[in-house]
Formats: sequence, C-alpha cells, structure tokens
Amino acid sequence: MRSVSVIKRPKPQLLLLLMAFCGLVTQAQENSPYSRYGWGNLVPSTPIATRGMGGIGTGYVDYDERYDLKQIYPRSQAINFTNPASYSRLRITSFDLGFEVENQVLREQNNIEKYKASFANISYVHLGIPLSRKHNFAMIFGLRPISRINYKVESYARELNPVTGNSIDSTLTTYEGTGGSYQAYAGLGKGFGNFSVGVNFGYYFGTKDFATRKNFLNDTVAYYKGNYQTKANFGGIFLQTGVQYRAKLSKDLRLVLGATAAFKRNYSAKKDLIRETFEYDGAGGTYTRDSVYRENDIDGTVTFPGSISGGFTLEKQDKWLLGADYTTTSWDDFRLYDAKDSVATNWKIRVGGQFIPNAMGSNYWGRVTYRLGFNYGPDYIRYNKQELDQYAVTAGFGFPIRPNRFSNQYTNLNLGLEFGRRGNNQTLLKENLFRVSLGVTLSDLWFVKRKYD
Repeated sequence: MRSVSVIKRPKPQLLLLLMAFCGLVTQAQENSPYSRYGWGNLVPSTPIATRGMGGIGTGYVDYDERYDLKQIYPRSQAINFTNPASYSRLRITSFDLGFEVENQVLREQNNIEKYKASFANISYVHLGIPLSRKHNFAMIFGLRPISRINYKVESYARELNPVTGNSIDSTLTTYEGTGGSYQAYAGLGKGFGNFSVGVNFGYYFGTKDFATRKNFLNDTVAYYKGNYQTKANFGGIFLQTGVQYRAKLSKDLRLVLGATAAFKRNYSAKKDLIRETFEYDGAGGTYTRDSVYRENDIDGTVTFPGSISGGFTLEKQDKWLLGADYTTTSWDDFRLYDAKDSVATNWKIRVGGQFIPNAMGSNYWGRVTYRLGFNYGPDYIRYNKQELDQYAVTAGFGFPIRPNRFSNQYTNLNLGLEFGRRGNNQTLLKENLFRVSLGVTLSDLWFVKRKYD
C-alpha cells in the first residue's frame, strides 16, 4: 500500500490566543521614583517556571530523558530564554506566555504615609520550534519588556530671590517620566553530545520621556507654568550567547553547568529638547502656550553594558532540582549621550529548587511541582551615590494539565509568588513589592511528518 505523509500544523486557536494577549492594554499605575535613573526599573528576566526558584536560569533546562525514547512526550516544555543554549534540548513545539500582577508599596524615610499601587503587565511571549530532534537543533521567537519607566512626584516649596534671599512665592514642582525598553528577537540552540551552545539576537529599542514642570501658586499674580522636558529613544541590534554542559552522574541524576554573556553595545539614539510654557486642559493634559526653545532629532548614542553569568542545576529526574546563579553587569559603562547617570556595576545571586512528590502517581497534588528560592544583590541604581540593597524570597507551583488521550497537546500552568524589597531604613525611599506571575506553556507536535502504510 502506498505511503501517505501527513504534516500536523499549528492550531488556529493558539494564534487567536496570542493575538488576544498581545492586544491586552493595561492601565499601569506604577510610580517608582527610582525608575528616573538609567533606563528605568529592570523587569524580571527569567521564565515564570523558574521565578519560584529565585529566578535561576543559567544552568536550567526543561528536559526529560523520555523525550528521546521513541518520541514519547510526557509533558510540555518551558522555554528558558535566560540561556539560549537550553534551546538545543527542545523536543516539542512550545508556546510560552507570561503575565504578572504587581503590588507596590513606597514609603519615605521618617514618614508614616505610604503610596500603594497595583498594575499588570505581559512578561513575555515565546514560540519554540525544534528544527531537528535528532541533531539537537531548535529555534525560538520572542518578545519581552526589559525595563519600565513610570514615576510622578510632586514637591511644594518656597522660592527665594537669588540676590536678596527673600521669599518670592510658593511653587508646585512636578517630576514625571514614562517609557521603557523592549527586545524582539530570535534564538538558536545546537547540541554537540553533552555540550550545547546558543545565541539570542534581535532588535533592542526603547523610549524615555522625562519632564520637570513648575507652577507658581499665587491667587493674585498670574505666572506662566514652565516645562523642561527631554524625550529620547534608541534602537539597534543586540546579541547574547550561552553555553551549557550536561553531565549524567547516575541513571536518574543530572548536573548541568551553564554560562551566558551579553556584550556592551552602542545604540543609535535621537533626542528632543523642549523648553516651553504650558497650561492644563480640561482633561488633565497639557498644551503649549509658548515655545521658548525646542530642538528635535538630536543624534547621539546610548551605551548599554555587558553582562556575564554562571550557574548550575542538579536534578533527580521526576523528583527534585537544586540550582544557583551568579550574574554581574557593568553598569559603570552606561552612557546617555556620553553622560553618566546614577548607576553602578552590580551583581546578583539566585538560589532555589523544586520538588515533585510523586510525578507518576494518580494523586494530582502529588504531580504538582513545588518551588522555593531567593535572590539578593545591590540594585544597579545609586540614589545620591548610595547603594540600594535589593532582595526577594520566592515560591512557585507547576500545575500539569491532563492531556487529551487522543491528542499530542500538553499544557502546564506555572505560578510564581515573589516578595521583594529595595532600599532599607537608612535610604530616603524604600520600596516593597509583591508580585504574582502566571505562565502558560502550550506544547504540541507541530510539523511532525507521519507515514501510514
């Protein structure tokens, strides 16, 4: 009988789900004065599957030995974009979507009042495709935020005559900023026996809009309101490389060593300088009364630093995993139009692990993955040249979804919980945060050719 080849293609429902999430608009109410520096607050840079383990990732690979046994696919595979070398072990096409909700509490030193805010963001969207299971070769496509800028601070003061020192009038000064940065990229991973290499490459871009607005408070004299504003944007190609070495210590015990490097890069930038008087409109926005000075599209560069990391995981298949990472980033090299900022080289350690009570048992809660971890290291931002301590304790869960017995679709839900703090009782501002992250991994046997006799 003649052989017939059938190629299974992606389900349209997954494409609709991607479009729905990409169209999600969140009204962020984040207000972090620290995001004024550098290119803002750095967002978590690890998959949600590992956030419950302190955010480890350099030596992590979501891989099951059974994937290579006659194409047995026992579960979905999460994409570890932290180290592109891990892509080489991708055996099943996977779509990863991450989403997070964060609650922030900001407190000023010697002030009992607190500012609270809650906001939601998409963490990442990834699609991973194994190009050759036999030759350990796979690729991914991804989009994720790297940093966020969002702050608004109001300050009341009495202005003084610079000549006489006498009081002039009361003023309200508003410091406000928005923006952030993003990466859209592809990644390749290739395995050579127990050794794997990988690379992420793509387009890195961002915007930064920060303004200082001053308003004199006077009932009898009408003053013009002043706006001193700078808008900047950048874009260019970035590159990150990674390696992993996998050693099988026994039948079901595996050690993975990993390292990554991202290179220092200069990105083309443009900047607008705005000096104007303004008024508020009825909707709370602003409009220009008179442009005092304006210069648009000033060419320049933004320099982002290089970063290196090293880490490991030790795993007993279907039972437990322990791991640790160390990362350092040379933020002393950061420049915005050749100007330094209040940032400095920093480091971070991440430690964590997971445990599965009974991966093959009939009890559902025995098949759930339970995770714990922490991370610690100084923030890259230096407020008034003061080092800001930063730490977080984490917990997480991996919930397997029973697949349809007549399909090759596998789904896993990952939940991450994180409590963190930036600053201490000696810093001017202290931030506490509680973050809930949800990751959905949908895996299927796409593009697999089957033959029927």
